[in-house]
Amino acid sequence: MADPTNFGHDRLAHLLSDRLLKVPRFQRSYSWDDANVREFLDDLENARSSKQPYFMGTVVLAFDTEDSSRQLIVDGQQRLTTTAILLVAIRDRLAQLGKQDHANSVDETYLRRFELLQEQRVTRLILNPVDSPTYEQMLAGEPTLPSYPLGRCYAACAKHLADLTPDGTDYKILVDMVDQLERRVQVLLALASELSEAYVIFETLNDRGAELTTADLLKNYLFSQAGRDYLGLVERTWTSISSRFDKADDLVKFIRYEYMSRHGKVTMRNLYKALQASIEKTPAGIREYLLRLDHALKFYTALREPDNILWSGVNTDVRDSLLANRRFGFESSNPLILAAFRSWDTERAARLVNKVTGWSIRSVVGGKIGGGQSEEAFCAAAIAVASERATNQDQVRTQLSHIVPNDDDFIQAIQAYGPLSLGRAKYLLARLERQMVLSRGGNAEGLPDWSSTAVSVEHILADSMTRSDFASEDDFSDFSTMRDRIHNLTLLEKTLNRGLSNKPFEEKRETYGKSKFTMTRDAGEAEAMHISDIRERGRRLARYAPAAWPL
Repeated sequence: MADPTNFGHDRLAHLLSDRLLKVPRFQRSYSWDDANVREFLDDLENARSSKQPYFMGTVVLAFDTEDSSRQLIVDGQQRLTTTAILLVAIRDRLAQLGKQDHANSVDETYLRRFELLQEQRVTRLILNPVDSPTYEQMLAGEPTLPSYPLGRCYAACAKHLADLTPDGTDYKILVDMVDQLERRVQVLLALASELSEAYVIFETLNDRGAELTTADLLKNYLFSQAGRDYLGLVERTWTSISSRFDKADDLVKFIRYEYMSRHGKVTMRNLYKALQASIEKTPAGIREYLLRLDHALKFYTALREPDNILWSGVNTDVRDSLLANRRFGFESSNPLILAAFRSWDTERAARLVNKVTGWSIRSVVGGKIGGGQSEEAFCAAAIAVASERATNQDQVRTQLSHIVPNDDDFIQAIQAYGPLSLGRAKYLLARLERQMVLSRGGNAEGLPDWSSTAVSVEHILADSMTRSDFASEDDFSDFSTMRDRIHNLTLLEKTLNRGLSNKPFEEKRETYGKSKFTMTRDAGEAEAMHISDIRERGRRLARYAPAAWPL
């Protein structure tokens, strides 16, 4: 049976002078920004001015089973790391002011100590593998890059100290700061006998999740329930998953989508509690959940990467769909797609990716995506797939019928859709072009890559046209409405588009005739282009939409 956890009071800098500490390698890196550091420094200064103690919350430590001389920081990493960097800056400022003995004392007491048996200096606080090189540079007195959070923290501390001590006679201010950190900045200390117990304490202390991300809470919950036998596996798997995301919010998004692919819609606010309720509270249950999450990550990553190796193993080309999802910001369908890749074979799931993108285009053009309606629908469809109530595309579409417009409604909606950004316009025009070519018996595979920078979006009637260019106010009003809709837009190779944009249509006709795009050559065949012609062109293009994004 493990020894009980010890609770007590301590002081922030005293933790550094009294112990050898280590940030677990799986712990997130230092993340305090300039505002956090500035607030910490201001609070310390205010407490010194009023000669009051300053309470800095709870620090949770656990004994390191791999190194009995050290204790692991489970909660308090940001505060302890900031304090250590402030002490480095104080050491350096004392040296600058000619107080080398004082600087050496700070270094020996709080930052590094000489171990006789090891015959070398030992760093009192070891950070995780990402932060450690930068911190070791600081300890060695070498310059650090301010682009790193640790470097920005040091720069803020150094400036603060320079402002407080403009010349050598002010060095006692620095001595007083060290004394404050050593004796008057208090913490509540919880020292657990092992990591799993430490995470239980962390979970209890942070039950409301204040200032913690769902990812932080979930990680600590998983570690607290992992048990000794599975803790190493859980640690490695979590680190592998979380390292694939640059931001904690993006990791939480993925975790939420994976949850909804199994259990239906949940809000961000309620996600952590929902996860706790859904994960079996045994070491084996924790292991199973993380392995499931890791498996889902393979498909989630592929959905964000058109060139992912996963797609080379299927016969279905999903590239256009993935690019469209990115340009339109389609995310509400992610739970459905994850459910399909989990429940169906990869080929069938890939085909569903294209279908779901087409349905999403219909939905966004018809004004059905937004306000939570589409997410609820896609989550319901995900549950139908997960429970095997929907085993093919038609059954999935039945689940989504209330948010996917029929052909007639879609034709009307796409004529009213806009104004279009250039990125979205390129995709829509490219799909309409492809369908136009196919309807005439042509080969769509030979078309230029619409997503490349070599293809541009051209305004047939120049977007710079003003009221004086039109016969009536009504014509100008109609132009203003249709200017950035499919009616007035076409695809054109960039090599042909140089200098065309503001020219009148009559001067662009010949260039349009040289394009590889059918819709552009068609536009060039007209002798003139009036507002009525633009309106009719939009109607003609819209008739290709149902086949371009079929039900």
